[in-house]
Amino acid sequence: MSKKNIKRIKIILKIAVIVMLMISINQVVHAESFESTKLVTGTKNLADAVIKWLTGIGITICGGYFIYYVYCLKTNDEGERRRNMQNIKTTLISMVLITTGLALIDVILSFYK
Repeated sequence: MSKKNIKRIKIILKIAVIVMLMISINQVVHAESFESTKLVTGTKNLADAVIKWLTGIGITICGGYFIYYVYCLKTNDEGERRRNMQNIKTTLISMVLITTGLALIDVILSFYK
């Protein structure tokens, strides 16, 4: 594995930990006895905002990498083209996983509202 792939995996894992933290916060927030307090409402709004922010950032970063690798694909020789094709596939898979994961989390959180 190259250093770039290890960095990507670390970033994806950090995002997953943050998302899991937001899910935990959202589950704690929706306790019956605390439903209408200001702290609960603010924390719920914060969790929703962070998930929307992560969705935008994840798609933007993956889209930027995709555009960069497609541009590099046109200017590189054959050996680098194979590597860039693999990077394009990895970027597309990451984009799909981020989008699907965050959409699934959003659907799960919608049951608690």
